[in-house]
Amino acid sequence: MDGQSPEKLILVKRESNGVALVTINRPGSLNSLTRPMMVDLAQAFKRLGRDELVRVIILTGSGRSFCSGVDLTAAEDVFKGDVKDPESDPVVQMELCRKPIIGAIRGFAVTAGFEIALACDILVAAKGSKFMDTHARFVPFFSYM
Repeated sequence: MDGQSPEKLILVKRESNGVALVTINRPGSLNSLTRPMMVDLAQAFKRLGRDELVRVIILTGSGRSFCSGVDLTAAEDVFKGDVKDPESDPVVQMELCRKPIIGAIRGFAVTAGFEIALACDILVAAKGSKFMDTHARFVPFFSYM
């Protein structure tokens, strides 16, 4: 992992014009997601959805990638317990959010990143962006234990 605290890995900036910018901020790992990041992302959408001053949400990733999916070095933590808890699932919270969400995609949107991109209401992708679903290739290493 990159040593940053989870609260700084999902950045939320509210502008005075009603725009909220949500940034996945782990560029060293192409914005791969850990469990705390997924929870923080879900809660950010929940809070912004309730904020009457927010009119639109823009979701992006820092650095050269939108989101490369789940951090496979933390996969056991990501997939243990109730992985379909709506409170900690960013896609569920995005679907429940009554504000339009614009995905500003640059670089990779892979597997979980692809799911999050698809949950946006509008996608704007930079030239050369890559959208990939690799679920068929992923077999959790701990499933054989």
